[in-house]
Amino acid sequence: MKNTTLLAVAAAAVLLVAAPGAQAATSSGTLTVTGTVESSINLTVESAGGTTSGTGTAAATSALGNISKYGSAPTGFTLARGASNWTLSSTVGVKVDKANLTSTDYTLTAQLGSAPASGVTWKLNGSTLSDSAATTLTSTGTYGSTGSYSWDVVVADSAAAAAIDNAINFTATSN
Repeated sequence: MKNTTLLAVAAAAVLLVAAPGAQAATSSGTLTVTGTVESSINLTVESAGGTTSGTGTAAATSALGNISKYGSAPTGFTLARGASNWTLSSTVGVKVDKANLTSTDYTLTAQLGSAPASGVTWKLNGSTLSDSAATTLTSTGTYGSTGSYSWDVVVADSAAAAAIDNAINFTATSN
């Protein structure tokens, strides 16, 4: 019996000595990450006359409602009556931000999204806009600052009583 006890103690000792060697298996791996930081700019429409929604984004909307030579100017506009036309005037605020870019300024252009209604002229900073060519508003725009551009819609007295809907497409290009 003594031998059996001694044998049991010896077997337990062997198991205890072997236990540390029975650890869990391990493995390792590597995730290699590649990427390139690119420079970028972001244009937002910060303000405009009319009932404006979407300011602070690149897709704002300005609703003028019903407009006429002898009516009231829409919110944020003035109305000037001429001998053969009338002009709604306001401003548009455009902001351009940059990231990871050494450029110190940008060029801002504007172009109409479609041909203007007959008898209607769209202007920014005094320059007539068209749908066929972009007009430069500034070639020295300051990043992070909202530029204010005069906005005029000139309607001839001979223009048809109809919608004048259009879009002004702004493009900022880093210099």
